[in-house]
Amino acid sequence: MNGLKTSLKVGLQMLAFLARAGSHPASVREMAAQMDQSEKYLEQLLLPLRRARLVTSVRGPHGGYLLARPAAYITLLEVVQLLQGPVTFCDCPSRQCRECLNPSLWQSLESCVETSMASVTLADAMGGRAPELPRRLALGSGWVQDGLGI
Repeated sequence: MNGLKTSLKVGLQMLAFLARAGSHPASVREMAAQMDQSEKYLEQLLLPLRRARLVTSVRGPHGGYLLARPAAYITLLEVVQLLQGPVTFCDCPSRQCRECLNPSLWQSLESCVETSMASVTLADAMGGRAPELPRRLALGSGWVQDGLGI
């Protein structure tokens, strides 16, 4: 895992901007000026967000973009998978990889991360504090405790 892609960071900022705008459609120009990003780049990010029905567009002179549903109903997992791609620790083409030490361990950890991200909403992320995550998740043959130990 190489960290968060810029597209994910900017996409989350854009979704938060739209959440704060509420029922007022925000134009790409407004978002670009506020976020110090190019309009062209934001338009590129809005395409997959529209296709995934996370945002909707409003036409007209006072048009722009709105969240398609409240921030409390958009999960971090949805946005990450859309703008960053699937959560993977082992990028081997086969899930029966012989190069990785214990592939099922990595698959379990991926599942744990996905479960945690699915429990965090855009509203949580905007709240400025870490949400309460499950302390212990059962994963197949083992346990992941406090997000670290196996």
